[in-house]
Amino acid sequence: MDPRALSMLIPITGIIFLIGVPICALAAHFVLRPMVREVTESILALKGAATRETNARLTELEENQRILVERLDRLVEAERFHHQLESTGGAKS
Repeated sequence: MDPRALSMLIPITGIIFLIGVPICALAAHFVLRPMVREVTESILALKGAATRETNARLTELEENQRILVERLDRLVEAERFHHQLESTGGAKS
């Protein structure tokens, strides 16, 4: 290319960048903004559902643990009572 054609190409390229880049940025902004909002809302909804599920499971585990502790306490008490009966019965024999 001759230098004259090259010197004409530089201002045209500058004008294209000066106008084209902001237009592309605005288009990307208006296209991506709703998509990002939807993705964010979906992530928050999933996180909320997971949190509710985790809390429900934790509550169930706590209830099961409470029931097991009560059963264990009753078993320990029954074992003490059994030993007490054996020791009392053994003394009478």
